[in-house]
Amino acid sequence: MVVTIFYVLFLLNPEYRGNTWLWIVVLLAEGVTVFNALAMWWTVLAYEPRPDAPEVYTWRRKLATRELAPTIDVLITVYGEPLEIVLVTIRAARDMDVAHRTWVLDDGDSDLLRAACAEEGVDYLRRTEHSHAKAGNINAALKRTTGEFVVILDADHVPSPDFLLRALPHMHDPLVAFAQTPQAFPAARGLVATGAAESQRIFYELVLPGKNYFNAVFCVGTNVIFRRRALDELNGMYTASNSEDIWTSIELHRRGWRSVFVPETLARGLAPDSLLTYFKQQFRWAYGAFEVLLRGGLFRRKGLTMDQRFQYVLAGVNYLLSVAVVVFMFLPAVYLLFGISPIRADTTTWLVHYVPFYLLIVLVTVLQVGGFRLAAIVTSIGAAPVHVRALFMVLLRRKAGWTATNAGSGGLPGVELVLPHVALLLVNLMAVGVGLNALTMRGADTTGIMLSLVWACIYVLVLGRVIGEAVFAPRHIKERLERRKAGAMLSRALPWPSRTGETDEVIDLTVEQTSRPTSPASRS
Repeated sequence: MVVTIFYVLFLLNPEYRGNTWLWIVVLLAEGVTVFNALAMWWTVLAYEPRPDAPEVYTWRRKLATRELAPTIDVLITVYGEPLEIVLVTIRAARDMDVAHRTWVLDDGDSDLLRAACAEEGVDYLRRTEHSHAKAGNINAALKRTTGEFVVILDADHVPSPDFLLRALPHMHDPLVAFAQTPQAFPAARGLVATGAAESQRIFYELVLPGKNYFNAVFCVGTNVIFRRRALDELNGMYTASNSEDIWTSIELHRRGWRSVFVPETLARGLAPDSLLTYFKQQFRWAYGAFEVLLRGGLFRRKGLTMDQRFQYVLAGVNYLLSVAVVVFMFLPAVYLLFGISPIRADTTTWLVHYVPFYLLIVLVTVLQVGGFRLAAIVTSIGAAPVHVRALFMVLLRRKAGWTATNAGSGGLPGVELVLPHVALLLVNLMAVGVGLNALTMRGADTTGIMLSLVWACIYVLVLGRVIGEAVFAPRHIKERLERRKAGAMLSRALPWPSRTGETDEVIDLTVEQTSRPTSPASRS
């Protein structure tokens, strides 16, 4: 906190103000960065590991012995994902412990999938009209099912055999509307998949546990269990936005319902495997978060606590960081090309204030998550222009379409996907050339030029890596993606780790002695 205040006071000090307009832009960008960092620490530090309530173990024991037998519908949403991937999810969902009924909700109208469902012994639903994307698909299924609890799984997320046994007991409190479990991508390979998986790891290991303290956990669209009675209050999932998950969460919290985060990996999924699928996913998430931030009326809506309002605001502020990233990518070029700087201070003064704050951010991140991969940094910076586009679309009130992340072949359209990145790269390349020439001039600010050159070169390397992924990957993308998907399916099919603890020994023993239900599971 002291380091942060030290840096902010430096930025606000008129004595160090450079170009006024550029200073204002940088001040706004740094303001978003500082606010997000402080809010993140506040959220993360609120988390305290606590043992599960006794009722959780009681429910788990009763579920294992079938003394407790709630009716459960497992809904797998499908929209054009490859059949071989969907089948892995279907079989895993069908074979979960605890009696349930598995439904495949096919918005892709695939006759092959319908035949496969019949062969696998699971129920198949296809609607006649396809309004409201995924939310509409789920709502159509809710009208044709009756289970007390509803599990929602994406087509590429494979549940563990004990998914229901581990997660459902957290619904013991009748005021809990949904229990959210993490997304995990253990088979991630390559730049995009690894970077996406690492970002999600940080979110589920740090952010959602903190939000759990404030009763502000929001649904992420998959690996979640809903109480039907709660959804019935809303007439199903929220349909006025393609970001049905976070809006449904807001509406439930407004009505006094609670949500819980279950910090156990109970499903394994496929991370986005190309820039196209990754950018689609990031655009969809950013668009939804900006909708909530700018048009959600969080401070006008009745029923939300102040903590909940703040946590929902943070969802949008997190994506505003990308605006700051784009600003920062222009700064070295602005200085090297035009000699304009937002800060007028000697290099030593600037470094004394700047370095401690950013080192602290890096250090805290490393301590909290055990480090982070370079791929996560590259993909995060690469997604920045996508997030900025989502922001402008929300500001202009333009509707965004919806597609499943891993639907179709996952191919790339080529360099047109990264035109903003190409523009940023060219600007920084020009700046590097001008900066190198400036170093030879007598009387030049050598230290300032060198620092700007270092940052410009870093941006050139990062942007070049992103552009390279878009330009060169299409040549072998189909073969590589099929190989990666096959490996991911194999990895997700491996035995799940034992979760037996002293408290659960009797439960695991009972499950071994109890025959697993076949599909479709009986509700008797």
